[in-house]
Amino acid sequence: MEDYDFIIRIIQYLDYEFGIRFFITSRDFDVLYKWWERRIPFSVIMESISTVVEDWARKEKKIYGFSNFSYRVKKNYQGFLQLNVGDENRDESDEYFEIEQFFHQYPMELIDLKEDFKKIFHRLKNGEIIDMDRVYQKLVTIFKTDKDLNLRTQFFMKSIAEKLQKPEIEQKYRLNYLIHKYNIPDFELFKP
Repeated sequence: MEDYDFIIRIIQYLDYEFGIRFFITSRDFDVLYKWWERRIPFSVIMESISTVVEDWARKEKKIYGFSNFSYRVKKNYQGFLQLNVGDENRDESDEYFEIEQFFHQYPMELIDLKEDFKKIFHRLKNGEIIDMDRVYQKLVTIFKTDKDLNLRTQFFMKSIAEKLQKPEIEQKYRLNYLIHKYNIPDFELFKP
């Protein structure tokens, strides 16, 4: 499901940040899947999408699919690769800064999960193996009856090609929406 997670995060970013929604065709899915296969960092994709949205808004052009972002993503990714060549001596002093910020500004809506997140962080700092599945399952369950999330999920499911309308895609959408909304860090990025 890692590929679906990646794809849904991009779709949600475009919707959440810019309010841009369109029917997700098989071609759009293929574009997003290729980005996942190439392991293009999400930050590069976000920057590319932002640039294209701004450029097209100035030109009063409408974005109709993810292929509209392909050139910019490719160009920014090439620049990213060139900048990161030989960048092996990064400063690791603030390794857990993002997670510590999350706890510092912990959302009250997630109070029932705070101990779970703390245990995961403790295991992570001790170099132990972490598994986010149980916490993510609890997160989605907590918001099972959330009207806003249910409406967004229905809209999303109707906006993707029929062959992609699967329960696992719906669950990934819900999870990624909540992760983005509450700025939950990707603990698994810090795995030992």
